[in-house]
Amino acid sequence: MVPSLPGFLYSELPKGPLTRAAMAQTLHLLMTDVLGYQRYGAFGGDVGGVVTGWLGALYPEQVVGIHMIHPPFPASFDSHPLSPAEQAYLDAEAAYDETDGGYSAIMGTRPDTIAAALTDSPAGLAAWLVDKYRDWSDNHGDLESRFDRDTLLTTITLYWTSGAIGSSFRQYFDFDHNSPRPAITVPAAFTVSTEPSQANFPREIAERACTDIRHWSEPGTGGHFMPLEEPDLLAGELRRFFTSLRPY
Repeated sequence: MVPSLPGFLYSELPKGPLTRAAMAQTLHLLMTDVLGYQRYGAFGGDVGGVVTGWLGALYPEQVVGIHMIHPPFPASFDSHPLSPAEQAYLDAEAAYDETDGGYSAIMGTRPDTIAAALTDSPAGLAAWLVDKYRDWSDNHGDLESRFDRDTLLTTITLYWTSGAIGSSFRQYFDFDHNSPRPAITVPAAFTVSTEPSQANFPREIAERACTDIRHWSEPGTGGHFMPLEEPDLLAGELRRFFTSLRPY
């Protein structure tokens, strides 16, 4: 099953702040109360990856394991001093955010202002979305080497027909309502994407957040949108990890 997150596309916003825990709670209810699964695994990237981490932290009795392409940060770095690799990564991430963080800043402070413009202009919506596909994917300067126009136009059309671009921004505006995430104790696997914000991501950071990392790979191909960019590679990674968790 591939659900859309609350507030995205045709999935409505929940009541109250759109926190990562609230999104995890909604998806957990979908899996257990609505679909009737007693145990399940979860996979995600970007915000979906953060929610995947929350699912593993909140529901260890039901979640058999989690798989992400963007490893999680711990709730705090205070447990022990940063290693040189961790410090170098955090410094590089801060420097990258100086050049790439404009979209996040406006969604976190004035989301309805930019949403009004994007809801009114298909060209503006296309520019907003395609910019990230161009910048964050592993395309070596050639966007259409990774995504054909039908794929890009399908994504744009889904946001246009659902009118959900504004509600998808809500989790940025509500970010300060998030509480610290508990430690992730369920088995975890990571297939680390290739993109500027992930360059030289040290496993030590993920080990601060997860107590049971079973698999870590850095394939060197496939960016932020790895399920679209490298579907066969990622499917193999998912299959191997979750098969290893089966009791028979």
